[in-house]
Amino acid sequence: MKMWRKKVLENGHQLFLHETPGNKGTIIAVHGLLGHHMQLGHYQRAFENQYRMITYDLRGRGKSTNASFDTCINRHVEDLVYLIYALKIKSPILLGYSTGAYICLKAAALIDGVSAVILLDGAAQTDEGQKELILPSIVRLKNVYPSRLSYIEESRVNYEKLGIRWSEHMNRFVNYEIEKKGNYWTQRSNPNLIEQDFLSSFEYNIENIAPKINVPVMLIHAEGNVGNRPFYYESQFNKLKELIKDIQIVKSKANHFSLVFNRQIELEWKMLKFLNESKEKVNVSSSTNKK
Repeated sequence: MKMWRKKVLENGHQLFLHETPGNKGTIIAVHGLLGHHMQLGHYQRAFENQYRMITYDLRGRGKSTNASFDTCINRHVEDLVYLIYALKIKSPILLGYSTGAYICLKAAALIDGVSAVILLDGAAQTDEGQKELILPSIVRLKNVYPSRLSYIEESRVNYEKLGIRWSEHMNRFVNYEIEKKGNYWTQRSNPNLIEQDFLSSFEYNIENIAPKINVPVMLIHAEGNVGNRPFYYESQFNKLKELIKDIQIVKSKANHFSLVFNRQIELEWKMLKFLNESKEKVNVSSSTNKK
């Protein structure tokens, strides 16, 4: 059955989770910088009743604990590791989108037992052009609105400019990220701390992390443009391709945002195929080790 709940971690922080059932294994999915647990909703529905899938609000988003003053990718990695231990998940599959991909890849490098990793357009080398794409969106988090509807309408216009089809899913997504403060409506998140998270990705050491990954990895590159460029150029994934031993590359015509906000049926099938093949590799490896 579907379940929404809060989980207190050993480090004292609390995460808000959404869990859907499945019996082939457990996927823990981590959303992007400006998202929350609903951001990966299309994939969660696609995998339902096959893979148990847990999405959650990163700290500083949604209904999870506020972000720390020193928030960064490393703090979110710590939370993910504590979550895996708290839920006693054996052989988790880590699925991360954008900033979530950086978090998942580093977590997989730190702990034993991860069975596979899926990177949705993330964990790549960064460039200054991404600041031009993202920082204006972070600034908009400071805006206040006279009503819930005015926020939703502005969000709809902005998302449609990015090639996102407005839907009931998008309506729920946008509704969840705002709250009323006094006589106005505004984003739940602290924009200064969100910016801090974003800038920490520029300090991410791929050369140190990627060689420690010893499980199958699927990397999905969204080649569609956001403005006049893709969010990541193909060359920005070169280090991952060179340093990860078992990596499968899939290219998508979607852009960085439509990759998660518009349903990607073909990608869903490819991801399920990858997961099933990865499970077979783990089974073969386990059988070999027992001999």
